[in-house]
Amino acid sequence: MASGILDTAVSGLNTLQRSLQTVSHNIANVNTEGYSRQRVELGTNAAQRTGGGFVGKGVHITDIARQYDEFTTRQLRSSQAAFNDSDQYYVMAEQVDNLMASQDTSVMPAMKQFFNAMNDVANDPTSIPARQTLLSEATTLTSRFSTIQSRLKELRAQVNQDIKGAVQNINSYAKSIANLNKKIAEQSSAANVGYKANDLLDQRDLLISKLSEVIDVSVVPGGNNVLNVFIGQGQPLVLSNGAMPVSVQQSPLDSEKLQIGVKDPSTGTFTDITPQLSGGKLSGLIRFRDDLLTPAQQSLGQLAASFVLEVNKQHAAGFDLNGVAGSDLFSGIATVPVQAPVGNTGTINVTFDSNAISLIDNSDYQLSVGVGPSYSLKRLSDNSVISLNNVGGNLVATLPDTLPGISISIGTAPAVGDEFLIRPTYAAAESVGVALTDPRKIAAASSLNSAGGPLPGDNRNALALAALEQQKGMIKGTASFKDQFTQLITDVGNKTQSAKIGRSAQEVLLNNAKEQMSNISGVNLDEEAAELIKLQQAYQASAQSIATTKTIFDTLINAVG
Repeated sequence: MASGILDTAVSGLNTLQRSLQTVSHNIANVNTEGYSRQRVELGTNAAQRTGGGFVGKGVHITDIARQYDEFTTRQLRSSQAAFNDSDQYYVMAEQVDNLMASQDTSVMPAMKQFFNAMNDVANDPTSIPARQTLLSEATTLTSRFSTIQSRLKELRAQVNQDIKGAVQNINSYAKSIANLNKKIAEQSSAANVGYKANDLLDQRDLLISKLSEVIDVSVVPGGNNVLNVFIGQGQPLVLSNGAMPVSVQQSPLDSEKLQIGVKDPSTGTFTDITPQLSGGKLSGLIRFRDDLLTPAQQSLGQLAASFVLEVNKQHAAGFDLNGVAGSDLFSGIATVPVQAPVGNTGTINVTFDSNAISLIDNSDYQLSVGVGPSYSLKRLSDNSVISLNNVGGNLVATLPDTLPGISISIGTAPAVGDEFLIRPTYAAAESVGVALTDPRKIAAASSLNSAGGPLPGDNRNALALAALEQQKGMIKGTASFKDQFTQLITDVGNKTQSAKIGRSAQEVLLNNAKEQMSNISGVNLDEEAAELIKLQQAYQASAQSIATTKTIFDTLINAVG
């Protein structure tokens, strides 16, 4: 009987010792990121049958369990991905919004000053100081275009660098998760069946949580407690203990645009998965680049190109103080940039059409060569297609379609399968400059006298140039220069405000998910202290049982002796 009491008491001491050790482990890791508190789960030992009934034989440990909830963990990952997506988009969008709206960098104040100076020339067309002021204001205006475009280019370079960094982080996390899968599988093998490596499971969950901040993930359990991780629309990133790295490369058509994809290890073939990705910092960067940054550059370039072409066209209709026909007042809008992938056979030449300035569009275009050869021009902002005919080496739109304010001619004959990226306005604002340096060459007059000089006081061309400020010469004749830039500021501002609201909403959801996770898995020092006191008292009681057993043994031995 005494030995039975002793065995029962010893089982209690052993389990209580493990319980105290677990509570101490919880307290020690109260500030450890990703740690889930642990609890010792106990079970009653099988009772011994006696003539008087079943007698209990103590206690044993059934499990040391993590306080973990799969649904809450999945919800936290999803919230982290959504918040980091919104946060990254908003942080970048705010910079563009501030750039466009600031009076120190905005185009519109400088354009207003330019037209004011043009009116001053119209008021006194022979005044050299007024003409010099006009050239000075023209220089300031082109500088504003260049400053904004340069800053947008810097943001694009930053986006590309951040995309590369995000992909490196994804691959690093994937490799670490795969390594932990291997260790966890080994500790969950047949020899250790029923036991879980709680600390390793926490480390893996923390890595997947960090990964979800970069890109949204789907997690599917496998055998031996391993987790398979997928991104995009089912693209495997971690399968068992193997990582499937993603890579970055330049778009074949657009050298400034990065694509995220996977390479076939046997063939080296790259598969672009960028459109499939969502959530996390990486998605926020891609959305900002495609939805805000690129359209902003294109709209700014549309304004710059239309303004320069309209002013130069009107300026060419007049005469300067020397009686010479007006030349270009602004420079930089000569040809339209064209990019082509390696392996293209043919070449094309693209220029702006001065007779269709109002049709200049804020989109890139992809020219594709088909059988025949046939030619099609796809507007990349909405994927609408214009069919083209080759008329004497010039590609002309099939009626009723029209080209977007550009002219396309064939250089070297293209082959079937050739593609070209045409970027009418993407970088137009960067190259704008002032062509004139001599104020006498400003063509303010509209006609000449019999001697070949400008009529005295003739200011009609200067008035026509000043009138361009209010002319509806953009977006198919529906908008002025001011309207166009105001629309650009409004679009950027609306997207930025929408991103701010979305970010705030996602932040609330994320904080709720974190709080719920903390309630389930977090270490509460007050609870652990109370548990520590309870276990200490139980341990002392079990120890007292052993002391009682000793007394029984002594009494029995003395009685027998």
